Amino acid sequence: MKFRNYLLLTIFIICSYQGKAQQNQKDPIISTALALISEDSVEYQLQWLQDMGTRFMMATNHKNVASSIKERFESYGMNEVRLDSFECYTYINYDILNYDTTTWQYNVEAKIIGSLYPEEEILVMGHYDDVQLNNDPEIFAPGADDNGSGTVAVLETARVLMEMGYQPEMTIVFLATAAEELMYFGDAGSEHYAQEAADEGRNIIAVINNDMIAYDNGTFVIGFSNIIGSEEITGIASHITNEYTTLTADIPSPQSSIGADLQPFLDAGYTGLYLMESIFNPYYHTDQDIVENCDISYLTEVIKISCGSLIYSDIHVGTEENTNNNIMISVFPNPCTDHLNLSLSNLTEKCNISLLNTSGQVVFSTDIDPKFENSIKIVMKQLPAGVYIARLVSKLGVISQKVIHR
Repeated sequence: MKFRNYLLLTIFIICSYQGKAQQNQKDPIISTALALISEDSVEYQLQWLQDMGTRFMMATNHKNVASSIKERFESYGMNEVRLDSFECYTYINYDILNYDTTTWQYNVEAKIIGSLYPEEEILVMGHYDDVQLNNDPEIFAPGADDNGSGTVAVLETARVLMEMGYQPEMTIVFLATAAEELMYFGDAGSEHYAQEAADEGRNIIAVINNDMIAYDNGTFVIGFSNIIGSEEITGIASHITNEYTTLTADIPSPQSSIGADLQPFLDAGYTGLYLMESIFNPYYHTDQDIVENCDISYLTEVIKISCGSLIYSDIHVGTEENTNNNIMISVFPNPCTDHLNLSLSNLTEKCNISLLNTSGQVVFSTDIDPKFENSIKIVMKQLPAGVYIARLVSKLGVISQKVIHR
């Protein structure tokens, strides 16, 4: 079974490369998104998290930390944002950590609701809490790499998708989890969230977990999980890494478990990917886990993997297209500026062609009879820049394609 799953992953990666060679171009939507991921923004957000002083789950400010992250999501224009509170019992007697207590902890969840398949969900996550053992973590625990870096991956991906006006087909969930550092001595935000999702029957098609992704010594190698049953998201991330970043993926032999925040989702029956730096950070759980000891360029490249895998999954994974494979529709140029051209082939029935904005509003609509004309030109220069959906509806089905307008 393990060999078969590894073979499936290998086949997926090879097919991705072959498809890439045939297209001879990068996906314009993914390229546009990844170009917006800024080292300046990444460093700013990482410093912002460190400047909170501590994000330790037992510190008196821990709800304020969650509320600040919630407000950061809202500052991007996101409306579906909430604190997900849960009761957390923790017992630990290790080093300077001595607790036998129950606290309220807070995940932060933000969503972009899908336009076509809102019940299908893709989740990108990272835990925001931290700890250090040199001195009192309730007073100071910078946690820049562990795990400010993973939290920044979630925040930066949300910022970029909102900035470009990306309207996903499926619902995208951005999750910053609490209480990861002491999860083996009590409860954790990921355990609470994954169990609730399973109990509610939510259809999460993939979970992308970012945990310690900002330390490197010049190798520019990123560590992947390779979970049995999660070959598809692993293959997608491998493709994104090779085609859109300067990093090399280190993929281990197939494994059945991974631990930390991804494990509760795997236990609940979901598939997922765990991204983690390949070189162990020597400042792990110390007061020197600070921004100055992180590699911002490396972190930025890893965030591109997380963001690119998310978009690729939204476009290509998890749904059955209601289309007729014999119908061909070409949309060009994409991205477009002043005009957008659509041409049809292998269609003889009358159809409707429309263009929808990110709010689902129809900004253009026309009926076309392919017997007399098989192409149209849409004037785009008066429309706001952003992502649109070009949709063809006929008796044979529906074809939708994303369009970027600059």
